[in-house]
This record gives sequence, C-alpha cells and structure tokens, in this order.
Amino acid sequence: MASNKEALALVVDIGVGMSQTAPGFDSPLQITSDILQMIVQRKMFQQSKDELALILYGGDETNNDLADENNYQNISVVFSLSPANWHLFEEIQKIKPGNNPADLIDAIVVAADHLRRETEGKRGYAAKRVLLFTNAATPFNDHSLKVILDSLRLQDITVDAIGPSWGQEEEDDDENDRPDSPTQTNGHNGDSASARPTTNGNHHNRNQKKPLTPQQKTGIRIINDIVNTTEGSLFTFREALGMLSIHQSKTVKPTATKYIMQLADIKLHICTYIQVKDNKPGIFRLKKVYARDPKSEIKVDRGRYTKDEHDEEIEKEELTDGFRYGTTFVPINKETLDDMKYQSEKCFSVIGFSDANMMRRSLYLGDTVYEVIAEPTYEEEAQTFTGLVQAMYDTNTVAIVRKCFSERSSPELGFLRPHIAHDHICMYYVKLPFAEDLREFNFDNLDVIKRNLPNDEQLKTVDNLITTMDLSHADRGREEAFQPELISNPYIQRMFQSIAQRAVTPDEPLSLSNTIMEMNDTLIQSIARKSKRTLDTVHEQFILRDTNRRQKVATGEALFGNNDISAKKARLEDNNEEFTTDSTSFEAQAAAKKKAAIKTVGTVTPVEDFRILIEQGSPSLTDVCKQMCTLIFDLINNSHGDSLFEKALQCIQCLREICIDKLEPKIFNDFEVVLKAHASDIDGRKDFWKKIVDEKISLITSEECIESNVIPVEAKKFLEEETAIQALNNAPINNEQDDEEEDLFDLI
Repeated sequence: MASNKEALALVVDIGVGMSQTAPGFDSPLQITSDILQMIVQRKMFQQSKDELALILYGGDETNNDLADENNYQNISVVFSLSPANWHLFEEIQKIKPGNNPADLIDAIVVAADHLRRETEGKRGYAAKRVLLFTNAATPFNDHSLKVILDSLRLQDITVDAIGPSWGQEEEDDDENDRPDSPTQTNGHNGDSASARPTTNGNHHNRNQKKPLTPQQKTGIRIINDIVNTTEGSLFTFREALGMLSIHQSKTVKPTATKYIMQLADIKLHICTYIQVKDNKPGIFRLKKVYARDPKSEIKVDRGRYTKDEHDEEIEKEELTDGFRYGTTFVPINKETLDDMKYQSEKCFSVIGFSDANMMRRSLYLGDTVYEVIAEPTYEEEAQTFTGLVQAMYDTNTVAIVRKCFSERSSPELGFLRPHIAHDHICMYYVKLPFAEDLREFNFDNLDVIKRNLPNDEQLKTVDNLITTMDLSHADRGREEAFQPELISNPYIQRMFQSIAQRAVTPDEPLSLSNTIMEMNDTLIQSIARKSKRTLDTVHEQFILRDTNRRQKVATGEALFGNNDISAKKARLEDNNEEFTTDSTSFEAQAAAKKKAAIKTVGTVTPVEDFRILIEQGSPSLTDVCKQMCTLIFDLINNSHGDSLFEKALQCIQCLREICIDKLEPKIFNDFEVVLKAHASDIDGRKDFWKKIVDEKISLITSEECIESNVIPVEAKKFLEEETAIQALNNAPINNEQDDEEEDLFDLI
C-alpha cells in the first residue's frame, strides 16, 4: 500500500495567556480557532485521506493515556486520530479558554505518544506531524528535553509551531522578504491578517503588539530548538491566515499515460502527463437533497411512456437509439452503432515537422496541455528522444502528431513543441483543430481607410501605456506580478467561502468579499496610479465622438428621384383614366429591400415578418418559430388590458397554420401547452385564454397533420379543461430531445 496520507496532531494552548487581549483586538485563541477551522475545512473540501487529532492543554479536564496524579495534567485528547469530519469541526467550535497551567513540552509528548499508538501497525502514513498553537506564555519544564527530542527524531515526527510572534520584527517588507514565508507560496503580497477574510466571513483585527515577557522569550527559544531539531517550521498567525484563506484544490497524483511514439521506422516509448487542465472542482457539482432532512437518501425513479392515448410504460430493454432524419427518427441498434464508429488503435505517430511559427495561438484546441517525456526504463530510447528534442529546439521546429488514446477513442491532431530548461528536457503536446472545427470570418481591413491609421504621437502614447502597465517587474522586489501559477480563480474561491460559511452558520446571510481582489488590491492600485497620466494622454489623443448616425428612412422619391407622380395622378383622374404609373419596378425593388432587411420577427407586423422569414429559410424553422413564440408571450405579458390580445391571436393562428404546412405540429402543440399554463392560471390573462377557447384554436390533431400524435378527442378535451395542470402532467417529457425544442419551455 502506497504511503499517501499524513498523521497530524493539532496541539492547542487554551491557557490564560492565549485569551488575554486589549479591546478591539482578537485574542490569540480566537485566531487559533479560525485557523483550525480553515485546516479542517480544507481537508474536507480536498477529500483528503490525512488523519487529524485535536489535543488541548491548559484546560480543566485531563484525558490522555500518559496521565497520572502528578504528570501530564490538564491535557485532553478531545478528538482521536481520524479523517477530518464535522465532528472535529464542532469540537473546535466548542473550544473555551482554560484557567489551569499545563506544560507545552508535556503536550508535545502526549501528542507524539498518541500518534505512535494510533499509527502503530498501520500502513500508508507518509509523515507524522505535530502542529503546535501557542504564544509561549505558560511555564514549562525542559529537564528531559534532550531525551524527548531524541525520541521525536527516532519516531520521525516533525513539530511545527504557529503563534502571534516568534520574536522577529513585524515589518511588512522584512517579513515578505523571508524566503520561507507562506505568503510567498500563494503569490500574494503581505497584507495584514486584518485584510484577509477567513472562510467563515470574519475579518481579523491586527494582533496586539506587546513586548515579550521573560517567560515568552524562554518559551520561544525552546520551541525554536524543538522545531529546528525535528526539521519543522515556524509560522505566525498572519502567515497562516494568508496561506489558508486560499482554497486549495484536491491534490491529484500525476499519472502517466504510456504510448509508443512512431517516427518512420523509429519507435520510442514515451509517457505523457497532464501539465495544464481546466479545473472543475467538486464544489460545482451540487447534489439534490431532501430539504427537510439533508441526511436522508434520495432515490430517483424514471419512467418512459408512449405518447398516445394508451400512455403505456416502456421498459428500458425495449428502447433503442435513433437519429432524427427530417421529421422522422431512424432507429439504430447496438450492432449498427458499433459498425458506425470509427475503428482505430492506440497510437502516437509523428506525421511530419513544421516551422514553430506556423502554430498560431488561435489554432490551439482543447483544455489540456500534456508534458511528454521518454519512459525512464528505456535508457537508449531516452537518448534518442533527447536528441530529437534538441534538434527540434535548435531548428525552431514542431512535430505534427496523430494521437489516439485507445481503440474506442476518436483520433486527434496535435503538435509537439520542444522544451529545454536547465537539466529538464521534454515536449509539450497541444491539440490542433480539424477542418470542421475552424470558423472563418471576414472583417473589413482597417488599414485601407487612411483616417484609421494612427500617427507617430499616438503610437508612442500607446507604447508608453504598455510600459507603465507592464507586469514583468511590477511586484515587490521587482518581480513579475500576477503569475498564472500563483493566482487563484476568484470564482472558485467565492464558492469555497460561501459553502464553508453556509456549513458553519446556515441561518446567517452570506457576507463575503472577493478574497483574491482584496489580497491584490494594493498592487492593482499601484499599477493604476503609475498608468493614470498615460491613460489621460490616451483620452486626449484618441477622442471619441458621437457620429450622430441615425437610420435613414429610404423613400421612393429619395431612391428613384421625384417624377411628379402626384401631378400625373391628378391629371389622369381629371380625364377619368386609370392611374397606371410606371411603378412596377419601384414596388418590386422596395418589396425586395424590405424582405432582405427582415432578420427577426418584429412587433409592428409580426405575421408578415414571420411568413417572410419562413419563405427565406434562414434562420431555421425552429428558430423562427421560437422567435414567434417569444413575441406572443411578450404581447400577452405587456398588454394593457386586452389591447394587444388581437395581435397575439393573429400570431397564434399564423404559427398554427405554418406548423401544419411544414409538418411540425409538435412545435405548436408544446407551445400551446405552455401557453395554457401561463395564461389560464394568471389573473389578467385568463381573458386571453378565453379568446383562444372561443376561436377553438386547439392542438394540431392527426387529422390535420400526419405527424401529430394528438387525436381529435384529446384536442377537444384540452380546450375544455379549466387549467393546464393535468395536460402538463400527461405530456410526456423526453430528456433526449433536441436542445432547440427544449428551449421552448424556457420562454416563460
């Protein structure tokens, strides 16, 4: 069994010194409680296999295996070593200040003994660690310290400590310059703990700065010796809060996918590892639970029924796949489906080579980048692989690859880019598109118009703007700011904070701020201040003006000139002649222009627009019908009284007529079911449904359209029912319908 988990004992000082603080400041014990909650929440969110124990010293109770009348008093193991759960979280919330003295060295011994007892004879532990929370204000006995340290080394137990201060200066710059500062591990600057929101939404005040007492100085010296001897680490509360306030995704062990890379007659054994992949944490996959009792299990039972008068249930074994071909479905059984699939085999073949400059960034496809290395067990092939990478690197070349993960997978096209850094040699694989994946767009060339060309002064200003907003040396210490590997996703952090706070305080409203933006606010403001003057210059040199362009109404007179048609008409009327102007071409051109301008169903002449779009055939019939359905709902909802009911009624009649003519009765029938539920159950809209009943505009039946499954009796019954509840319950819902048809039910 692989060693992949950690045994961690959380040792907390709850003595008098940990609860003393000035008004307006959080006590060390309060901050410790928040840090403990963060640790437990992180372990649970990560679904970590690590096991934790909680040990308190300085309280009124004594509960440990080493205690007797005189030794190891006021030390209590309140949570034995086990994976993190809400019981441990509740125990942390119950922590209260104690009034009794307890020896911190004795507490470390109890923790080490507990780890030994709980892990003895068990496998899978990669490390054993004691995490001590204290301000070193309580007396202790260090007479047996050397023996204890030898025992800790022998058991391979590491001791880390977290406290308000370990005697070093608290200056921001000094602390951030420390190479082992946890605040540098997440890429954020050293904002104070007061600016760092915790997972439960609270904001901590600054720790009260007080001179260290002689007892604390002695305690800090002893703790330093223990930590250094066991190769542990010291962290302040400020550092711990900064490190733990960022949600860390579940750790995934890198797993290699092995291929045989074929280059002509050469075969090389390689391994691929995921280097970059879009992170989709489990906090997005919410589950349906019973609201009254979330712990109760829910069983989902689905049924399939025929869409006819029999309403007969169909067993799963009687179903088969089908492809919609026009207005009918072509059944495809499993054997046919297997024959239809593209037959391939697992491969990683180099098709050829190309100039690296040909691989435009716009051609990168997919959400994953793979690192490709030679398989370590084949040393001779590894030398060949290294030579190939070096040659590609020297010639600025990429390899075009055909990759297929397995026999059941579709082949894909990609390229390998060489990468050489220090002593690490590899290639990166990126997926490329096929012809069907590309979308071509034609845009106007701005360089053709002379007025669009910037002058030298404008180019210089934009160049200055890029320089002032350059992130390469914008961070403290002239380092690169906002490095992708150090910046967390604010959306994920928000979800993490929200769920954590809701779990702790289910009845309180969410009051969270954007953690990531708060942590980087100082840096963002600094960059904004540096670039403000240049931005003002940009506004001055690139002036935006309103062109006052309005859509001009094109009249026949404006288009074709004034032929004095009115005078000609008057003259012919005086002679009792029929007015026959030579306007045939004018009317035809105007009608053609009008039809070409119609792209959507408008509110002025919806019926005419709908018929024109159907005649044009673009967009599709389903899309045009969806536009008409949306418009009908808008007319009903926005009508003052019944002022727009007549127009909505005309639209419904037109939609019904077109659906019959185009053999698409389902579109209208689904729409009318939803319309009835909407109109007949809302005050002020029942009159409209009464108009539909009076006009006898019911569902399209099988007698009117051969594609309809509704018989005349059902259509008549549909209009006679008072509400649409029964109709909706009886209407079969097919979860596998096309997305375009399902969107119809979202109109209301």
